[in-house]
This record gives sequence, structure tokens and C-alpha cells, in this order.
Amino acid sequence: MVLERKLLIDLNDTDNLDVNLIGMKAANLGTLIQNNIKVPNGYVISTNAYELFLKYNNLEEVIHNELSKMDNKSFESIKLCSTKIRNAFLEGKLPRPLIFELQSKSNSIFNQPLAIRSSALAEDLPGLSFAGQYDSYLNIKGEEDIIRHIKRCYSSLWTTRAISYRIKNNIPHFNLKVALIIQELVSAKSAGILFTTNPINPEQPQIIIESNFGLGESIASGKISPDQFVVNRKNKKKTMLSIIDKRVGNKRISIHPNSSLNGSGVEILELPDHLNEKPSLSDKQIIELSRIGIQIEAIFKRKPQDIEWAIDKDDKINIVQTRPITSKLPSENQDLPIYSRGYADDYWNDDTTPLFFDLLGSQITKVVNIELNSIMGYERIDNKLIKLYKSHVYFNLDVLKRKVEYEIPSFIRNDDVLNYFPEGQGPYGKDTIKNLPFRLFKRLISELRIRFHDPDGAMSKTAQKYEEWTKEVFGPYCKEFDDKITNIRDSDDLLALFKLAEKLDKVMISHFRLIRYGIPVHNIGMNLMTQYLLTRFFGRKEAQNIFPILISGLNHKLTETNNRIHQMASKIKNSAYLKSIFKQDNSNQIFEQIQMDDNPNCIQFIAGLKDFLIEFGDRGFTREIYYPRWREAPHLIIDILRSLSIEEDKINEITSKSEIGRLKIERNVEKRIKSKMFGPILWKLFSAILRNSRKYIIFRENQRFNLDKWITRNRQLFLEIGKILVNRGLINEQNEIFFFYKNEIKKVIFDEYGAVELNKLLKLVRERMSDFRKYENILPPKFLVGSNEFNDIIEFDENSEHLQGIPASHGIITAPVRILNDINLIPTVQSGEILVVPRTDPGWTPVFSKIGGLITETGGILSHGAVVSREYGIPAVTNVINACKILKTGQIITINGFNGTCMMKD
Repeated sequence: MVLERKLLIDLNDTDNLDVNLIGMKAANLGTLIQNNIKVPNGYVISTNAYELFLKYNNLEEVIHNELSKMDNKSFESIKLCSTKIRNAFLEGKLPRPLIFELQSKSNSIFNQPLAIRSSALAEDLPGLSFAGQYDSYLNIKGEEDIIRHIKRCYSSLWTTRAISYRIKNNIPHFNLKVALIIQELVSAKSAGILFTTNPINPEQPQIIIESNFGLGESIASGKISPDQFVVNRKNKKKTMLSIIDKRVGNKRISIHPNSSLNGSGVEILELPDHLNEKPSLSDKQIIELSRIGIQIEAIFKRKPQDIEWAIDKDDKINIVQTRPITSKLPSENQDLPIYSRGYADDYWNDDTTPLFFDLLGSQITKVVNIELNSIMGYERIDNKLIKLYKSHVYFNLDVLKRKVEYEIPSFIRNDDVLNYFPEGQGPYGKDTIKNLPFRLFKRLISELRIRFHDPDGAMSKTAQKYEEWTKEVFGPYCKEFDDKITNIRDSDDLLALFKLAEKLDKVMISHFRLIRYGIPVHNIGMNLMTQYLLTRFFGRKEAQNIFPILISGLNHKLTETNNRIHQMASKIKNSAYLKSIFKQDNSNQIFEQIQMDDNPNCIQFIAGLKDFLIEFGDRGFTREIYYPRWREAPHLIIDILRSLSIEEDKINEITSKSEIGRLKIERNVEKRIKSKMFGPILWKLFSAILRNSRKYIIFRENQRFNLDKWITRNRQLFLEIGKILVNRGLINEQNEIFFFYKNEIKKVIFDEYGAVELNKLLKLVRERMSDFRKYENILPPKFLVGSNEFNDIIEFDENSEHLQGIPASHGIITAPVRILNDINLIPTVQSGEILVVPRTDPGWTPVFSKIGGLITETGGILSHGAVVSREYGIPAVTNVINACKILKTGQIITINGFNGTCMMKD
């Protein structure tokens, strides 16, 4: 054929041409064009042109000479060989016949931005994948630019990476040929890849699509976590398509053609929040892409395809490459579990350092997960429970899935439980979890095993045993510990300090052996059962209103703490002298002034504050060990008191009103249940379950109080160790100690590191500290697969009128918003405002008595913020994703604690 002697061939003419002339990629595109699939216009620079280029510049001799000197086992030798060959290619000239043919097409696509890609002969052979081995160039303009990038593409056959790949796979270096594809660049609105079969689970009839805004290079380069969509193709011979899973990745950036005048190449742009959190494809586009994928698969005799696509400005889908699937998804691996931040949002929502992750995480993993699963006879549960990522804790969804399967009957799996899982029907999707079979027989057997192996885990015993342990063991040990650390402090005895840390952990094991039943089994189980029965008795809507009231008005350490703070605030309000001092802006100065002042009001106040700090000073605004406790940073309490002391004291009125409302609702519930068939029996059953719900909410708050005592003492210990390491010149500041893992500290103490290894560790510690500070006020995406991040899809744009969350405390209020990302800004909170925060902790909650409502980005109906909101009778909506970004301080909104909506427009 005449075409076979040409150097430049129109893509439209490539069907049925010899692959040795045009390469596999171009041959596949030609086949698509002949089958009426939309492919960007372009040309193929044939392998004839490459051979001519080599001869024209005497490059074959250069290649032979450099390869003969190269040591295949030496990276430096391969790198030197690569550099010399590539330089020779880049210095070469294109043969005049090829330049002439390029110039003859100057009135066609060559006057617009182009993409230049390789089309290698060995590309995608069975068992091999050359994807990414050779360079591609985007947004190339003008003759000079085209010629320069053709030579760069040719030279990419000789990168260090390409040479090493051929060595590893025993592919000869000689007689290589490559064709190039020059196409119109699709200025893409969005682009990505499509797999016509799930590479992870080929037996599943699923299509996988990954996408981002802009050019597809952001995905191919691995620079982002793309959006991912799973489409079910129920029958490979029919186009019965349904979207079963949608994940919005943390895309962060998009890649676009250089926007500067006459600029070639691409530029990386940061995605604004509203695009980062928005899916890059509509449902219609997902289905249309899937149909095209199935069509392409049929063209290639039903061989599963890996397809690259781009959607242009006219919303037309362009296919830029198709090839057989040769590998797993680039962003996933079948051995990598999915992790969720959802469970941590309720139970471990703090920014977290490596040391605290070790201290608390090892106890939870060993005692609460591994040991408990063994006692209960649970099978197929992963030992790896948690993961630290960007200073936040994530829980293994496979473990949570098995726990749901074993412990929570399907009829009580409500939104609070399903919130831990992503949307959709995938293996961990909410629809799947909702319909998992409940292993009733296994659950009954596990109850018998508990009674035999660990009788304190019985619901009738756990709370009582915990109180006994607190009084008889933990309380006395804390006093013993305080005496010991006072004696060891300033002794420079690292070994004694570390042994004390080990003893503290041993004493705390009993805590975790009781809370492993009290929180995940009794607390969650009884509250879910209460909600379920209310729904059966009164319907879903009324049950949502009644439940938060029935579990309010409880006395526990959190309410006790807040009441003491309000008593101090009342003393300030009742003293004109104290009130004048508390009008200052600097809390440290207020504390210093009151300490030095001999006014009777100040003396009495300081005495009360000292008593408070002795009893409650182990708390802070977070459980994370890195941050100071109230006892060592009293200005944190002064901040709260400044905020409370300027408002009228309504705490007694709020408490009384809440109690009256709760008793009224409870009497009404009792009356209505008793009026039903078998009513007295139903009420006896319900009241017993409600009693346990309340008991284990109290249990949860009280165990947190003990946990704070354990955290404070660990903080004291490790700060002492840090001080010694600073004095020895190993670290720069005491706080760096929190960025070691515990075993690393042990090895430093026992001098188990060599000099080089120690220096590497100290550098790593500083990097961890830097990362922590980078992410401490940033809430990362909710789900992880490896390091691939994704969120559920948020149906929100600038025209949306409301946000949706979980109703957590009843009531409706319209008021200004106060965004609070930092505990130090608590004094700025004004009376009646709607507080909007990423998360809450017991240390935040005293200020709840003055706010009008609460919105949190995380958590559910049992989170600390929800519990305290109910105590104060303020409406609360939790799990409003990105509320701190979407809402603005001063904005007037209406929150509805009955249905979980936040209305932003009148």
C-alpha cells in the first residue's frame, strides 16, 4: 500500500494497517474511528519516520556504543547511558521529508493545540504494560514546538525508567521502533479512565470510572485522589446500567492547557472548595461513558478495556486511548481495606499525634478489638483496626462491617450506624450494610461466651464494675502516681519514667476491658433499640423528636464539670470588682491579676478555681496528649468564664425547663404505650431498655473523665522524658516527644539506635510535627483506600437553600452563625448565636449555655455535642459536611433539630 511507505498518516486511514507501522495505540484508535466512536482528529508519525530519524543522525551507532559500556546492575551506569543517548536524540534534526510532510498539513490540525503521544510496538503485550514508560506532551503549538517535542518523545524510549524496564523484562534494546500520535488537544471539562471490568473483582459485572475536572493527566500522574464511580452492568450482553457507588475524591488540583498568551504546556490549578467537593461527572455522563465503554469492549471481541476519555466544552465524549486491561486499578489494591473517619467522629475526633495514636490505639486494638473478638468467638475480623492519616484517626470498615453483622440486627441499623459507611451498594456501601444478614445464633453464642470468659461484660454488670474499679483501683492509683512522678521529676532517670508509663498502661487495661462492652455494645445497642421501639410505637418522625428528650437530663461527670464552671461564672457576675477584671481581653493577664490581688472577691475566686482544677483540671479542650490540660493552662478556663460572665445566668432556668419537659414527655410516652395491646408488658420492656440507654450514656461520659486522668498523667511523663532529651541535645523542644511512637522512645532510652539511624529518626520526628501542625485544623476526607481519599457526594452549590445533617437535639432557631475552628476564640461567641464547629469535645461544652444552637461537621446523635445540647435544650444538627466552609460568621440561618436541616434563605 502507498500509505505504508508514508511518514505521516491520517488517523482516519489507519484501520487495518500493519501494527509494526503505526503501533498498537494508533491501530486501536483507527479501529474506533471506523466504528464511529468519537476520537480527536490527528495523524500518526509512522515507525518509518523513527528509523529515518536514527539514520539521519547516525544514532544507531551512539546507542550501540553507550549500551556496550553500560552495567545492567548499576543504576548510576544506566542513568549515565540514558543521559548520553537522550542528549544525542535531542541534538538531532528531523529528516527533511518528515518536516515537509508536517508542513504540508499546516492548514489542518497543526494550527491548534496538540497532544503528542507514543504508540509503541511492544505496548501492552500479554504480561507487560508500557503505560507511562514513554513521555506524552500536551498543548503543543507551532512548528518549532512540534519538532522539539517529537524529538523528546523519541528520546523517551531511552529514559532510565524505560531502559530499566526492558532489562527487568528481558526485552532487547536493539531494533526498537516507535510511532507517534499527534492529535487535537481536547480542552477537557473533565477527563479520566474507564475500566469495562472491575480489575479488582473481575467476576463482578461492574464498570469502574475515575475522573477529575480538566485534563486526564492529573489522574495518570497519580497527583490526586480522583472521583470514582462504580456502574453495575447486570448482563454483559445488555446495557442495563445502574450507578451503585459514587465517591468524591480529594482532588485538590486540576490540570489545564497553559492559559498565558502563546503559552504551551499545561498548568496546575488549585480547585476551589465547591469543585473539590463536587463530582466531576453527572449521572447522565457516567451512564453515557459506560455505554461507550461497553460498545468499545464489543468492538475488541469483548476483551475488557482500559479506556482514556475526555469530555469537551460541548459535552461530547472523546476517546483518546483504549487498550486491554493489563493491571489493577492504579488507585486501589485488593489487599488495602477501606478506612472511615465516621466512627472516629463520634469516639475519637481529635487531631492526633503519633504517640497518642500509639498509647490509645494500642489499647483499643489489642483489648477492644483482638481480645474481645477472641472472647466472643467472632471470625474473619481483621486485627488491624485503626490508621493514622493526616493527623486524624480512621477505622477499618471491614472490622466495623463485621461488628454490625454480629451485633446489630438489621431492623435497628439507623442513620447513626450507617453514617460510618459510604453511600451506595458497594461492599461497604450503606445499602449493603443496611441489608447484611444478622448472625443471631452467633450473637447468642457470644453472649454465653462472655458470661463464661468475661462475666463483667454482661450489661447488668459492666457499669457497676466500672464504678467499683474507679473507686477501688484507679482513683487510689492516680494519687500513688502523682507521688511517684513528684519524686522522679528532675532526676534525669529516663528508665524510671518509662517504667512508670508502662505501669500506668497496665492499670488502665481494666478500663478498656470494661468500656469495650460499655460503649460499642451496650451504649450503642441500647440506644439503637430505644430508637427502634419508639419508631415502632409512634412512627419515625415523632420518634426522632422524642428520643433526644428521653435521654437528656442525665447527671454525669460532664454535666458536673459544666455546673461547676457556671457556679464560678455566677460569682463573677455577682461581683462588680471581678466583672471589671474579666472585661479584659487577655486571659493570662486576668489570671495573673486575680492571683496577685488581695481583694476578698479575688481571694475567694482563686480558692474556688484551685479546688476546681484539683478535681476537674485533667480535662482540656481535646483528649489529644499534645495539648495542655486545664490544670497547667488555667487561661483556658478563664476564656470560658470570660464568655459566660458577660451574659445573664440562665443555667438553672434551662436545667429546670429541660427536666420539666423530659418528665412531661416521659409520662406521655408511658401513657400511650400502656394504652396499646399488651401495653403494661410493652412499657416494662421499653422502660428497661430506656433505663439501660441512659445508664450507658452516663457510663460513656464518666469513662471519658477517667480517660482524661490517664491522658494527663501520660502527658506529664512524656514531657519529662522530652525535657531530658532536650537537655541531651536530641530534640529541640519538649513537645517533639509526642511525635515519636512509643517503641521509638523505648529504643532511644535503651540506646538501641546507631548514629545514622537515630539522625534519620529525629528528622522523621520533625517532619511528623510539621505535618501535624499542617493538618491540625483541617478535616480530611471521610474515607480512605490506601492513600486515596474520597467523600460522599454532597448535593450543594451556591444556589442551594439548605444543608442536611442528622437531627441531634430538638428545637428550631433562626440566628446569626459563629464559625469556630479554634478553642481560643471561645470568648468571641455571642449569646444566642448558632455555633458551627468541625467537632466538639467535653472541654468546649460549658459555653453551650449561652448559644442558640449547634451545628457540627461530624458526629451523630450520641456525640458529646449532641449530648450536651440536649441537656441545655438547644437545637443541634450534626454531621453537616463542610459546614465551616459553606457558612459564614454573621450569616443568618435557621436550624431545625427535628429534621436536621439548616436553612440559609428566608
